[in-house]
Amino acid sequence: MNEQNSGILDAVIESEQAHALADFSPSQLVADILNQLKERERQILTLRYGLSSDNEQHTLEAIGKQLNLTRERVRQVEKDSIRQLKKDSGAQNLNKTMDIVRRTVLDHGGIFAQAALIDHLLVSDKTEKQINSLVFLLELSDHFITLQESDKYHLAWHLSDFDLNRLHTFHDAVKSIFESHGDPFNLETLKEKFQAHDIYAQDSSYYNDRVIENLLLISKHVKSNPFGEYGLHTWRVIAPRDVGDKAFLVLKHGKLPLHYTKITELINQHRFDERVAYKETVHNELIMDDRFVLVGRGIYALTEWGYKKGLVSDIIKEILAASQDPLDRNAIVEHVLKQRVVKRNTILVGLANKQLFKKVGKNKYTVV
Repeated sequence: MNEQNSGILDAVIESEQAHALADFSPSQLVADILNQLKERERQILTLRYGLSSDNEQHTLEAIGKQLNLTRERVRQVEKDSIRQLKKDSGAQNLNKTMDIVRRTVLDHGGIFAQAALIDHLLVSDKTEKQINSLVFLLELSDHFITLQESDKYHLAWHLSDFDLNRLHTFHDAVKSIFESHGDPFNLETLKEKFQAHDIYAQDSSYYNDRVIENLLLISKHVKSNPFGEYGLHTWRVIAPRDVGDKAFLVLKHGKLPLHYTKITELINQHRFDERVAYKETVHNELIMDDRFVLVGRGIYALTEWGYKKGLVSDIIKEILAASQDPLDRNAIVEHVLKQRVVKRNTILVGLANKQLFKKVGKNKYTVV
């Protein structure tokens, strides 16, 4: 098959999958499947997997108390019911529907973080009922195996024939890239760095862009911040720990001084986490943090931009001290405005302080 025909076929397949996903309703399929069971079996699975109206996943012990059964008996009924559902004729409908999920996971490399898979499959109806139903179907299907959540990975599902070494080697390679460079990258740069790695060379046909992006979502050690930068989860520019870190990122990516109220607004807009920032807290944090400089009334800039702490008069003294000759008033104003967001008159008032500055000639000044 030539490249053009292959591209057309891929487009047709993607269109078919998109159409199938538009009609994908896990809860409806689960309801049909559970109807094959007896009342108690259906009740146990409904409570166990959060398929009832409260969407709560109950423990074996809680279910046992509710149904007057031992914990072990509930576990056995659950196990037997799952085995029965897999063998029943209704499983044909299950396999047909779950083939949509299987093809989706296969297209993304054979493994999918559960949260990302939910986002991908449940586009139009992401309710707790649909989510719990999808997880139940994954448990029921022989196609999928759980990758349990750990310090290294998020909870994920992979195809039964997926080689987990692919995930491990990818994870270790990307982590080593960041450790050796020490700085975050955008996604395109990260892909380029990985494509220059030995691991990519050994399996380049597997690691396409879609697979790389998907595998990144599984790793806990590599994360992205709201500005699309990837790095190690321990880096504060990737996973901000406090308001100061968030303000630093907002200013760094805004690339200009901002009032603390605007900084607060942007922190909340970017939703670094679930915590809400308040302008009073932000203002207090910026005052005490050496990464920030007050350059105007409530306006802050980053120290790394070359700004220095101090009053307007301190800035004037530095400018004049660095000059071998007296400076013209307009030149002084121009220099100060590069360090402070203030009105021209504020600078002239500071310059008029005769205890600090001496006028030399016409509109020229030097330090007393």
